[in-house]
Amino acid sequence: MKVIGWIGLLHVAAIIVWMIINIVFSISNPFHYTEGKTLAEAGIAYYSQFPGYLGADHGSKALIMLLSIALPIGLFIYLKKLENFSLNNTIGLIAGCIGFALYGLSLMLQATTVEYAFNLYNSSEDAYTRQFATLLYEWSMLEGGLSVSIYIMANLLLATWLIVHSAGLNILGKTKKLSILGYITGILQILGYLLSWTFLMQGKQNMHDINELVGLLFVIWILIISIKMVRGKLIA
Repeated sequence: MKVIGWIGLLHVAAIIVWMIINIVFSISNPFHYTEGKTLAEAGIAYYSQFPGYLGADHGSKALIMLLSIALPIGLFIYLKKLENFSLNNTIGLIAGCIGFALYGLSLMLQATTVEYAFNLYNSSEDAYTRQFATLLYEWSMLEGGLSVSIYIMANLLLATWLIVHSAGLNILGKTKKLSILGYITGILQILGYLLSWTFLMQGKQNMHDINELVGLLFVIWILIISIKMVRGKLIA
């Protein structure tokens, strides 16, 4: 369980490191929106100056998400001691593993797609080629597309895992506050991403900032459960 706990801490560390990098990057390279241009046109013109940046961000996070599949596996093993919870425990395991796997896949798709779009944009002065690159960037990062749809499904599954395994932890009675945090975070995730899906079908991402805040609660939950694993407070 300690190894799984360290994987969870690696997950949290990677998220925090990239948050800091992105803050420093945005301060060092401020984004200037040009009037008359769409957000996609301004965005690809900006990020194409830094090839590899978004790819490194999303690509490294994708690997972390795949490693994080160990977390629901660890909690599944820990909660096997509970009687009459085997079905729920299995549901939590499946939801968590598939959720992290889909999250990683979504980030991989975004990383490869946007870097291809940036390379295409930089490699040609042809208006049609650049327009296609811009549309590709817009579709993959701004207006939804396959990767964002997978991302939403992944978060709905992770919210399910969070709620189910928090319920198991609550039954054991040793982590009541953590369980409550899990319930709240999971419910907020489900509500937020269902609304996101509704807006996505209209080509909008109005819930992004709110979901990012809920995502911080999710990271805090992972941090706490990982620390407990490392300290040996959760032993199979």
